[in-house]
Amino acid sequence: MNFDGGKGQAVERGESWRDVEAAIERISGKTILFVTGAVKSGTTWTQLWLDSHPEIACRGEGYFFDKFAGSLQTLCTQASQYIEGQNSLKNIGHAPFPPIGLPQVQHLLRQTVLGCLAVYGGDDETKVVAEKTPSYVLTLDVVKMIFPEAKVLHLVRDGRDVVISTWHHNNRTAGQAFQQLYPTFGTFVPEMADIWTKHQQPALDAQEAHPGDVMLIRYEDLLDRPETVMGDVFRWLGVRDDDDTVRGCIDATDFQTLSGGRKPGQEDRSSFFRTGTAEQWRDVLTDEQRDQFWTIAGDMMTRLGYARD
Repeated sequence: MNFDGGKGQAVERGESWRDVEAAIERISGKTILFVTGAVKSGTTWTQLWLDSHPEIACRGEGYFFDKFAGSLQTLCTQASQYIEGQNSLKNIGHAPFPPIGLPQVQHLLRQTVLGCLAVYGGDDETKVVAEKTPSYVLTLDVVKMIFPEAKVLHLVRDGRDVVISTWHHNNRTAGQAFQQLYPTFGTFVPEMADIWTKHQQPALDAQEAHPGDVMLIRYEDLLDRPETVMGDVFRWLGVRDDDDTVRGCIDATDFQTLSGGRKPGQEDRSSFFRTGTAEQWRDVLTDEQRDQFWTIAGDMMTRLGYARD
């Protein structure tokens, strides 16, 4: 039997569907939270400080609503086509067997997500079970359809810093393959400006459609006022927000701790946590690149409270 440590006592993964069903029952009534944002916007940091809270369990990344949902839909469509084909071949004058419809697909998706969340969220002390996959922001309509009761926390970061951070991240992780697509930083700026913009509008739309269920926080505010931002998030989630709890989450996940001892601003391009600072764009982007970025993303930047200069 496999076990997964984490919050409090070990959580049983289960050896059969009955174990999974029992685990799902244990998280019944808990708040479900999904963390989203554009790439390199602070979602991993947020995952970690959420998970540091004694009443929150947060992991990443499940890719349920993009990778898995699409594959599940394809599989069920193929199975349904086969069923319908067999119904036609064996037409014996009685009602045919029903194909797998969209409601069944949606139910399978929901139960799969719950079954995986239950692996780490079933502890009695846990009140919020969270999962961080940044790209869910592009499928928030599906997320809220399958989990109408869920909350969504969306991370916003200055898009110009996102361009820089993503450039370094992709060079570190993809290397030559990435460099062939974008041989210079200047060729990457417009592409990432467009991507960043497209990762903000769905969050704003979801916030308007589901007031109270969707919260936007800014990376820069987390850096400047972590006590305030984390406290607001914890109150919104209905978990402890006292000073000692908030301070514990801050201390457990500050940049120096996560980076292995570096102070914010001490760059290590080989690390996932590269610098831990804001407004890097002021020293990196040329005037031409700033103008190019703002032409593409300026309207959204303004809506989210960022100034051009």
